[in-house]
Amino acid sequence: MADSRPLVIGIVAGEQSGENLAVDLVDAISARTGSRPRLVGVGGDRLRALGLESVFDASEIAITGVSGVLATLPRLLVRIRQTASALIAAKPDAIVMIDSPDFSHRVAKRVKKALPATPIIKYVAPTVWAWRPGRARVMAEHIDHVLAILPFEPDVMEKLGGPQTHYVGHPLAVDADLAAIWSARRKKAAAGEKESFDLLVLPGSRAAEVRALLPDFEKAVATLYERGHRFRVLMPTLPRLADTLKRETAGWRVGPLITSSHEDKIAAFRTADAALAASGTVLLELALAGIPAISCYRVDPFMRLAASMITIWSAALPNIIADRPIIPEYIDYLIRPGMLARRVEELVTPKSKAAALQIDGFRTVRDLMAVEESPGARAAGIVLDAISNGSGARQ
Repeated sequence: MADSRPLVIGIVAGEQSGENLAVDLVDAISARTGSRPRLVGVGGDRLRALGLESVFDASEIAITGVSGVLATLPRLLVRIRQTASALIAAKPDAIVMIDSPDFSHRVAKRVKKALPATPIIKYVAPTVWAWRPGRARVMAEHIDHVLAILPFEPDVMEKLGGPQTHYVGHPLAVDADLAAIWSARRKKAAAGEKESFDLLVLPGSRAAEVRALLPDFEKAVATLYERGHRFRVLMPTLPRLADTLKRETAGWRVGPLITSSHEDKIAAFRTADAALAASGTVLLELALAGIPAISCYRVDPFMRLAASMITIWSAALPNIIADRPIIPEYIDYLIRPGMLARRVEELVTPKSKAAALQIDGFRTVRDLMAVEESPGARAAGIVLDAISNGSGARQ
């Protein structure tokens, strides 16, 4: 940069995953410019450790589902005004909005009106490919660039008339642990058969998901046991959910091994033969690790009312990325424990064709998601180019 002063970067990051992306981005900007930028906006502990002057704690906007937004709407409206005012007062060189679209897009509209020349970058594209595609064209009025973490999103955004969109890569696509598990599992598959199997049971990362899916997962496990199978149930989870899961699974026919450390999760992924999982990002983890899986999802009550607005053909990211059905999905009343049990049997059968087809699909996912540099480094380059080229100004 021609100016020797440190850059001022506006950041809005709601959920932990968004904050992790923000930290990688800031570190990459620091490496490229030789100095750490001053940070203003909204974030959590990791960003505050980098010097972020947070308007409030990011946990207030870590909200999911239509019902969650409606329940906190009055407070959100206040926080939107406060965040926009703080960013406008700071006059940052660029602003990066990460995740939390219901919050960040409203902030972006206010800031763009006051600071039209400031580049506003959305990191993680909203799911315009799944529902409400009209959001893409609306975004173009206040967002200058989108940094996508899924490889098909730039084409979708262009077709829908959205902002210029760049695929920077997904953090999971460069995850060394998943890459190592993939390699180790391919060698294990060639080594021969086992008399028993290990089943990953992953009921979700949110309490509501766990409550919705755990009873059916328990019945599926019981059915496998009653059908004479020998197996272990592995249930890596988040520390905040561990006690709840231990309490809720105390009476299971096959008691799960519940762990909450990252190391134990990686160990479970290494040995697992199949997974029964809540739909979400974990399906992408399973695909990149090469673990055959079954996906289940119960729809938010408000989203059920808006079902006609959903345009995507699958909720499983590996399926969408590969553009073909790889992981079988069961939604709402289609979640039948007996069917889930038989699907698991299908995947763990020696020389399973069903498992082989999934692994073949997962190879496609890995190839499509491959990147030459880390997402943070690629994102930093785009942000710095936007600042240098003044690409926030409307033509």
